[in-house]
Amino acid sequence: MRELSRDPARDPSRDGSRDGVLLAVRQAVAVVRDSGDLTPLRALERQGVVTRLVISMDDARYSDLAALHAVGMARWLQYVAGPEGAHQAEWEASLEPLSRVHARERDAVPPEAAAVLEAVRSGRRLSGPRIPREVRRRVLAGLRQREELSEDFLTAIRGLDPRGGRPERDAAALRSFLDLTPRHHAVRVRALRLLSVTLQMSYRATGDAHTLAEAVRLGRELLLLIPAGGACWADAVAQHARVVGDHYRHTGDRRDIDEAVDCGREALRHTPPDSERLAPRLDDFGMHLALRYDVSGAPSDLNAAIDASRGAVRAVPGGTPDAVSHRARLAGLLVKRHRVSAVGAALDEAVQLVRGAPQPLPAPGRDGVCVAHAEVLHAQYRRTGLVDVLDDAIELYRQAADERRARRGNPADLALALAHLGNALYDLCADSPEGDLPAQGASRPPEPPALREAIAAHREAVEVSAADDPQRPGHLDNLARSLRERARREGRPDALDEAICLLREAIETAHPDRVFRAGMLSHLSGALLERQRHTEGHEPEPKLIREAYAFAEATARNAAGPPGELIRLHRALAELATATGRRQEAAAAYARAVALLPQAVPHPLHGSEPESQPARHGQGLAADAAAAVLRAGGPDAPARALELLEQGRGILLTRALGFHGEEEALRDAAPQLADRLAKLRTALATAPAVAHAEPGDLRHQLAEQWDAVVAEARRLPGLADFLKPPRLAALRPAAAGGPVVTVNASPLRCDALILTSGGVTAVPLPALSHTEAEARAAGFAEALRAAEAPGTPPVDRRTAQAQLRETLEWLWDTTAAPVLTHLSRTTARNGTAITAPADPPRIWLSATGPLALLPLHAAGHHDDPDDARSLLDRAVPSYTPTVAALAAAVRTAARRSRRPRRSVPLVVALPRTPGFAPLAGALTEARAAADHYGPDTVLFTGADARRARVLTALPTSTHVHFACHAVADPTSPYGSHLILHDQPLTVAEISRLRLAHGEFCYLSACATARSGRPLDEAVQLGGAFHLAGFSQVVATLWPVEDPTEAARLFHTSPRTAPAHALHETVRTLRANAPLLPSRWAGHVHIGP
Repeated sequence: MRELSRDPARDPSRDGSRDGVLLAVRQAVAVVRDSGDLTPLRALERQGVVTRLVISMDDARYSDLAALHAVGMARWLQYVAGPEGAHQAEWEASLEPLSRVHARERDAVPPEAAAVLEAVRSGRRLSGPRIPREVRRRVLAGLRQREELSEDFLTAIRGLDPRGGRPERDAAALRSFLDLTPRHHAVRVRALRLLSVTLQMSYRATGDAHTLAEAVRLGRELLLLIPAGGACWADAVAQHARVVGDHYRHTGDRRDIDEAVDCGREALRHTPPDSERLAPRLDDFGMHLALRYDVSGAPSDLNAAIDASRGAVRAVPGGTPDAVSHRARLAGLLVKRHRVSAVGAALDEAVQLVRGAPQPLPAPGRDGVCVAHAEVLHAQYRRTGLVDVLDDAIELYRQAADERRARRGNPADLALALAHLGNALYDLCADSPEGDLPAQGASRPPEPPALREAIAAHREAVEVSAADDPQRPGHLDNLARSLRERARREGRPDALDEAICLLREAIETAHPDRVFRAGMLSHLSGALLERQRHTEGHEPEPKLIREAYAFAEATARNAAGPPGELIRLHRALAELATATGRRQEAAAAYARAVALLPQAVPHPLHGSEPESQPARHGQGLAADAAAAVLRAGGPDAPARALELLEQGRGILLTRALGFHGEEEALRDAAPQLADRLAKLRTALATAPAVAHAEPGDLRHQLAEQWDAVVAEARRLPGLADFLKPPRLAALRPAAAGGPVVTVNASPLRCDALILTSGGVTAVPLPALSHTEAEARAAGFAEALRAAEAPGTPPVDRRTAQAQLRETLEWLWDTTAAPVLTHLSRTTARNGTAITAPADPPRIWLSATGPLALLPLHAAGHHDDPDDARSLLDRAVPSYTPTVAALAAAVRTAARRSRRPRRSVPLVVALPRTPGFAPLAGALTEARAAADHYGPDTVLFTGADARRARVLTALPTSTHVHFACHAVADPTSPYGSHLILHDQPLTVAEISRLRLAHGEFCYLSACATARSGRPLDEAVQLGGAFHLAGFSQVVATLWPVEDPTEAARLFHTSPRTAPAHALHETVRTLRANAPLLPSRWAGHVHIGP
């Protein structure tokens, strides 16, 4: 187009025609765009030419693109180039024509104008009825020129509440605004930050990963534009930490969480201590440190996370919504510490934080707080077994899921809440999905409502989770687990088939290097084996099972993580090897798992929670390892099985009860080395799993340091075998007085391992099964309660006593008879016999699993006095916690017998104790015991029987007699205790004693020897006093009817050896009431 002449005579608008006016305006616009000279256009404006062009358009004017374009560009160019506030009315009036052009011919509008139109259009969509017209005018006024952009538009957008509006629309408007802004313009900083916040909220509302990736990119750009230091910088890095932390959750990229932690630390450096932003920044920083700990394994990350979270709690007033949220975060971190290091105090503090929260919970962020509180209660349930606590956790999980479902926000958050809910419900209805299906035709109990709800929750979690959600494979695995439990309970092959399909999908979508994928492969292989074993016409898939085993083996050998997790992994591998007939591989995998126990189970004196460790890491492990070795066979299989059993049970026993073992010997010899070992164990326990350990990784370094400390300890005098599996040569002294029988009950097989001076023999027990032993133990406990409860009707008492006798007969038929038959044959070949009633030989018993809850020493048929089919009539039975403990007691007794000694007896009696039933004969019993021991006896009765006095007297006492109440804590063997006048005397306190002079302890107390749950070791007060230093102990497995009579018979027996005296006492009590085993079968002897 030719340049418009400034000669009025040649002005095309002079003819007054519409075409002339249009031509004149277009020419003036062209001049401005070509040269920037506004003179012709301003002249036309003064002459009213532009206005005449607008007037000349008829009602269909908006279809005239040429006129619309000319008017719109004329107004636009004058607005851009003019002074602030000029032509505002004309600009608003011409906005619509220019928008019409842009809508039909986008290329006809300059990019600068197009960007403004997009921003305005977005702003109008955003505003709706919530933004008044004057605000929209301010928005338009702010879009003035590229060199001097106003922040009014930002102010208007910021006035929206993204939680109640549409953050994706806010983001669209902000993107358009940024298109107008030069890279280094000051207002761009504010716009970038606001857009980053908006995109993050959009992600949290929708789960759209693309918006989150854009937020990360913008945040990084923003940090390049802001000078370091000051409030603006702190705000920017704090916001970027939150965004990149969210990005890490979605991608799992380690670089993201490192960046989040670095930014959070930088933000805190520039946050004043009295700033209202300190608490949320500390909270975010703690959260990101905890996320990094999950991959770094550095204890410093978890410790720093807890410290930061504590700071956030301190920085806000209690009772506010923010305070509740920060306390919930801290509670969650304490649960994490409890899980990885078994520190009981951490869980106790978390429970206090949850219990102290205001009710009802405040609305802002209530779903997240519900989940955090529920996780604490769920952990407490797993520690205590209290179903009421689990019910509370389930209700909180339900509330969180309901709120997230109603909010229709990020589906990943809803899926996570549902997964938590499903897992808690599963815990409520099932212990494990791995059991055999009931036999064909057997009656089946109805499906528990909790299992139905668990399946529904897991199914919904799978349905709402996105295909790329990294948690989706876990949701699939959870649903498969619940369906396998349904199949096991109801015999439904359709449930098992669905579980198999779900596990296939989980394996296909899980990252190949993730440790948990091995577990999924194991779950799939187990499901396939179940399907083949329990249904017709379903062919096995050996190729898949071989693949699962190969991957599980490679993962178990190369993975690094907390020892407890590695134990689980090796155990899963062993179970898979067993299922596929690889007996040698199964035995080797079990042995590797047992070898990890010293690293996995911290010593209780070093601040751990011993009661949780056997269940978490070693429950049944040693028994399964021994059974696997016997299945694998070989000439040394019995000896190797006993060594593994001793290694595993010995560690769990001494750690569960807190007694002095090898590590206490190390502490005596080299305290600093013992401290280093304890710290390394804590570090190993808190290092999370990774798929493959590299030489430079933290886990690899910790393992090397552990090996170095152990090697240094073995160079010390007397510690050459430190933390090595016990050798048979060291165990043989235990059999100096007679055979030592360890009855091993495992789901794999059941055997009696008999140690004699000639070695170890394995006697298979085919009639004994682990499943039946569990049922018998539970039934025996219930029958005991019915037999001795004051309100039980006579007919029910007789029934209960009959059940007790039947259990003793079962123990004889399945266990004692095969053992004695083998021993009789062996001794007969040696010229002796074990059936001689005149002087029955000694025999020592040690049982694993559920058999530890049954009176194996009383096994037999007792209805007929002439029937000698009972262990009491064939031998003098005693117990030992482990074979190694008996060997040590034999050595100690021999050492004490060679040195002069003076008897220092102690008798403690409490005939009346607040909160407990009176013990009518306790005082009489105590005086009789004192008379038996002589005038040097120290007697504490009633108020004199205080804990401090007893603890002071015990280390110098040679003989002790307690006649009082006792409590065996089913949730914490470490907390089992004797009831004294002022405070209980716990196993924890006994474990700290050095009873160098203890020879004999008589515990005439209720339930002194009975364990509250079938752990692998004899968790009992009798065993506690034995391991603390008393060579021999007499105790009762349950409250007996007349303990005073038993004590009288014992102390007046002509037999001086405690085991023989008790044997005679029990036979006498049995002769008086053979049909009432609750009155005589509970007395036991422990020791050599």
